Amino acid sequence: MRLSIIILNYNTASLALRCIATIRQYLSEGSYELIVIDNNSRQEEYQILEQALGKGDVTLFRSRKNVGFGAGNMLGANFAKGKYICFLNSDVELMEDCMMPLCDYLESHPEVGCVTPQQYDSERKPVPAFNHNPGIRHEILGKKFLETFFPARYPRRKRVVYTAPFAASQINGSFLLFPTTLFFEVGGFDTNIFLYYEEFDICTRLRRRHYQSVVVPQYKFLHLHEASTTQRWSLSKRELYISKMYVYKKHHPCVLYMIYLAINIVKLLFKPKRWYILRTIWRGEMLSHSMRHLV
Repeated sequence: MRLSIIILNYNTASLALRCIATIRQYLSEGSYELIVIDNNSRQEEYQILEQALGKGDVTLFRSRKNVGFGAGNMLGANFAKGKYICFLNSDVELMEDCMMPLCDYLESHPEVGCVTPQQYDSERKPVPAFNHNPGIRHEILGKKFLETFFPARYPRRKRVVYTAPFAASQINGSFLLFPTTLFFEVGGFDTNIFLYYEEFDICTRLRRRHYQSVVVPQYKFLHLHEASTTQRWSLSKRELYISKMYVYKKHHPCVLYMIYLAINIVKLLFKPKRWYILRTIWRGEMLSHSMRHLV
């Protein structure tokens, strides 16, 4: 088995089935295995998956609790038998066979630890498939300033079409493809993170082992974007800050973290609609206020 594909589902059964349909449309039978993890969706949502997939060639597993992005995907990774492992959001659709060429790319580029194709939105327009690492300069100066004056380190994300593969600080978590052995060697996804910034964390760990995270824009995929989280907007925004602060603290010295924390608090003071996040950050008990305790 060359490739293991992990799809994490949470109340998006119809999207997950559409994702699977496009995989079957473009990939050759026998070259991959499909593993679907249901992250404790509503019973009726799970039943849709069970009826469609329960007796097929897909490994379907239902978690008794919504354990979040990282832990849910790690659950699926434990079933993986492929040389390469690909993690897909349930709201992803393939537009071509972009997976096997990416496996070939990893095969011929041992310095690369993770790849993704070019991302497109629901209108078939290209959108950024990578991001810059969060940091003090980023918070103070903003992405546009950094991309304008330091393009080598901060390549432009918008209004540019890339034609050749390039390394990025982090690539988007909706489509991540790794050599399976390397994925486990660096520890996989951090299960302390419930949602957001998982890609920053694992790409940082890869980089510290001298592996690149690469966008290969010759290939493309469709991402409908956050279809499973829009119903919990305020909780999701708080979770984003919780994860951002946790991951920054994990990878930086205490002094830099305190500066970073102070900058984020000051910026939130000018956003009254997000003052509800301040209490969580100020108290320093962020992980205990994660969405994982509410879902």
